[in-house]
Amino acid sequence: MTISPVNVIFTVLSLIALAVPGFILAKCKMLGEKASSTISNLVLYVCQPAMVIMGFQDEFFSTEIAINMLIVAGLTFAVHLIMTVIMFVCVRNKDNNAKINCLRIASIFGNCGFMGFPMIQSLFSGGEFYGQAVVYCAVVVAVFNILSWTLGVYVLTKDKNNISLKKIALNPTIISVVIGLLIFVIAKQPLVTLCEVDSTGYIIITKFVNSIDLLGDAVTPLAMMVIGINLAKANIKQIFLDKTAYLCCFYKLIVATLVSILLVTFLPISPVIKYALFFLMSVPSAASAALFAVKYDCDPDSASIMVLLTSILSMATIPLMYIFYTAVFGSFLVL
Repeated sequence: MTISPVNVIFTVLSLIALAVPGFILAKCKMLGEKASSTISNLVLYVCQPAMVIMGFQDEFFSTEIAINMLIVAGLTFAVHLIMTVIMFVCVRNKDNNAKINCLRIASIFGNCGFMGFPMIQSLFSGGEFYGQAVVYCAVVVAVFNILSWTLGVYVLTKDKNNISLKKIALNPTIISVVIGLLIFVIAKQPLVTLCEVDSTGYIIITKFVNSIDLLGDAVTPLAMMVIGINLAKANIKQIFLDKTAYLCCFYKLIVATLVSILLVTFLPISPVIKYALFFLMSVPSAASAALFAVKYDCDPDSASIMVLLTSILSMATIPLMYIFYTAVFGSFLVL
């Protein structure tokens, strides 16, 4: 099995379609000023953790998957560290210019939670590798959160005192990974398989699991709706006139994707990992780049423009980079 370029193209188009309702409602002033923040919190604190936990419930425990999770974590660290080196070598900032710091963090960190999760969910939905893909995606997002609250904050502010270990420990994705992993290791199989079919225990567990599953399924439409709302609020003319934002697009959408391709393609690892790393590293700049810029007063306007422009252009670059990937390295991606 392989994921065809056509599948990727129409997956991206379907994600765009899901962003349209949020865009229209925001343009028509039918949503409150805090709608984006409210929906974001719902995704981050309820739906995404539910999807992560359920991802572990689609698989039986195996040493192979446990090892693969460690591999994914290591590769995710590697991609981010390589991009950090590239940004500090290629983009000098002797005067500690806030806009350049925004460029660096927006080029290093991608929107793997709000854009990556929905893409992985859509691409692998209904397939035999869905559970593995979601588990690996959760690991990537967990590592992303650890790095963004440490390395990312330092890149933006150059102040170690701003690094918050408490924020890392209380991050909902990391907590859900820990919960899902504990259940996964202790039960070693999906909870619904622990009871006999039609028994009271089976019925209770099935209904409970289905409820969590429904919450997890809401990640894709809600996350894309947030992107649509944010685009509706943006000054499109200002976005397309910012030269630094285009530089960010080059580093985040092209360079970071190529780094992930070259890092994982030739390794003797599962193609599911290769797919996961490719799609999660090819996404636009992380929304947290703009949020951190606001929090630490580091040119939030420029950070927001970079996030929005990469989000717009990624709709074209993701399919194009995938077509390039399959054309050159397709034989390494057979599932």
